[in-house]
Parts: sequence; C-alpha cells; structure tokens
Amino acid sequence: MNARINGLLAELPEAEFEFFAPHLKLVSLTKGQTLFSQGDKPSHVYYPVGAIVSLMIDNQAGDSTESFMLGKSCMVGAATLGEPSFYRAQVRHSGLAYQLPVSVLLQAREHCPAYFRNAMNAVNRMVMQLTQAVFCSKRHGLEQQLIRWLLVNLDRGVSNTIEVTHQEISELLGFRREAITLNLKKMTERNEVCVHRGVLEVLDRQSLEARSCDCYWTAMQRQRPLEHQMALPALVPGIQMIERKLIGVTHDLILDGSNGSGGDGQCRATQSGQKQP
Repeated sequence: MNARINGLLAELPEAEFEFFAPHLKLVSLTKGQTLFSQGDKPSHVYYPVGAIVSLMIDNQAGDSTESFMLGKSCMVGAATLGEPSFYRAQVRHSGLAYQLPVSVLLQAREHCPAYFRNAMNAVNRMVMQLTQAVFCSKRHGLEQQLIRWLLVNLDRGVSNTIEVTHQEISELLGFRREAITLNLKKMTERNEVCVHRGVLEVLDRQSLEARSCDCYWTAMQRQRPLEHQMALPALVPGIQMIERKLIGVTHDLILDGSNGSGGDGQCRATQSGQKQP
C-alpha cells in the first residue's frame, strides 16, 4: 500500500519523503491492540493508511474515555517524542499503518523542515477539532453527536465500514446503549446505515451530511455544500413531529363530532402520506 495515502507523508517534498522511505515499515494493526500506554516513551510512531487509532485517557479508578481519533490524515505519537505519553494509543479500527522509529524522526528535524511545518499544522487542526467536539457534546443531542462521530470515522479511514458495537458507541459518546440502538434503528430505516454484528456500514453519507450539525463542518474547515443547506432531509424530523401533532388534533376533532363514538384512537401514517420514523 502506498505510504502517501497518509496525509502527512503525502504532503512531503520528494527529497524529504526519500529521507523517510527506507525506514518506513508497513504493519497490520488489530482492533483493541495497544500501541503504547500512558507514561510510556514510545520507540515508534505510526502513520495510519487504513487503521484508526484512539487516544484513550485512563484514570486510577480504571475508567477510560476516548479523547480523539487519529487516522490517515495524521500521525500517532506526535506528542511523545522523547517524552512520556499522556494518553494510551489503542487501535479503534483494524487496518494498516506505516511504522517509523522515533530516532529517525528526531534526526529528521535537521533535514525535513516541510515535514515539521505540516506536522504543526496537523496538531493545530487537532486542537480545533477537539474544542469543536467539546462544544458539540454540550450543545447538541445524541442524534447530531452520533452523525458527527460516524462522519469523522469515515474521514479517518479508507472504507465505509466501522468496527464498533452499540455498547462501544454508548461508552464513547456517554449515552445509554438503548438510546444508541434506537437512533441507529432510525438511520437503518432511512437506509443511511446497515448494522451487522460488530460492524456498522454507512450506505448514504450524503444523507448523514445533510442532517449533520455545523460542528462537523467547522471542525473539518469545510463549507457545508449548498445542496445540503437546502436539503429537506435535515427538516424531516421536525416536519414529521408537527405533522403527527396535526393528525392527532384532527383525529380528536373527528371523534368529538361523531356523537361520542370511540374507535381505537390510533392515527394511521398513510393518512399523512409520511412513513413513521
């Protein structure tokens, strides 16, 4: 696999890439694998070209949380050069990565100014995305946070499948597993995702983007496409809610005007022409 699939390596001038190339080793990373732990001084850094790696923060009580995901746009181990790591690097999604000895990266300081300039820009983007994720977690509900998380996973990897269970998403986003399952069911009914055992496949990225919050677009430093701004799917949940209320009111008026006759009091989705969510 071409090492230049990784964004940091892709941006290198040819001379600088040739400095790194003899030392890059293609390795296969497996979900759940720990590359290094908190407090370790890693001997290697990693450039994902398919794998996704989580930055995990552990406390003394044994609790863990994911603070960020690293994928094909950056490097794993950027903040650990010669210093103890403040996070545990755990593989989130199985795949390939290029491994580079830290000693070679330290030597590159004298020979590869473009690389370190690009690496600094990548760190700045990471900080911005972290702050936007914090904003999203405090201002937006589960559906929008889940959509943003799915889109970020797609951006970090090279396929439309994500190795994850409902329980794992629950722990990552901080919502009950039942709520995660309910939202994924709605996405499945809209043909946006397909859920298999331990694997989630995104079928309609465009629909997810149309219903995403601005946090995703701000963090990625991209403009929301005009067709998404005008897209009706982003309004569908609100329209359906209003429509159900109107149907309920109409149904009650019909019952009141029918000499007190009861009926089952149940509105049919076909009366509105809309499929129940």
